[in-house]
Amino acid sequence: MAANAAKGKPTLALLVALTAPLALGACVAVENASEIAPDAAASRQFALRDGANLAQASLAIVSVAGAPPAIAADFSRRLDGAARTRQLVVVDPDKARYLVRGYLSASPTEDGAEIEYVWDVFGADKRRVQRLNDVVEVKGAGGDPWALAGEAALTSVAAKSADDLAAFLSNTPEAAPAAAAAEPSAETALGYAALK
Repeated sequence: MAANAAKGKPTLALLVALTAPLALGACVAVENASEIAPDAAASRQFALRDGANLAQASLAIVSVAGAPPAIAADFSRRLDGAARTRQLVVVDPDKARYLVRGYLSASPTEDGAEIEYVWDVFGADKRRVQRLNDVVEVKGAGGDPWALAGEAALTSVAAKSADDLAAFLSNTPEAAPAAAAAEPSAETALGYAALK
């Protein structure tokens, strides 16, 4: 029995030694979770909600990184136009409910290139609430994938980006459909019925 107890102590000590760094790592991950990755629900894609009013779900495009400066500037102009045609309210960062940081990358493929975009959406408290991303394929030949990112490709990426941002923002509390806000709740309706 004493031999079993002696065996148990090193095993318990070993178990504690092995799991302590994991527990400590979990603490660090939880502390910085808003900077590393949101929960699984925050990475899902959204559909545009019918009747949503995007006026109160304002956003500011804080940065677009990853592309050469001239392409990033051209893309930003196209994104601004695409956002406005989708009734997105683009404002200065100090007035926005949501801050958006974007990243573009281009990589060669067998028959052209693919342009990937990633949008990290942050709340006013600067915590990331959503990540949106997708890839647009571009046909063509050449060694530089950015050289294939012409007007059509940048317009397509801007349009898809604006669609994704509008869909996400339409599902935020600020964009609740006006009809839903005006309709009385079931409890209120029952209360009215009881008064009659």
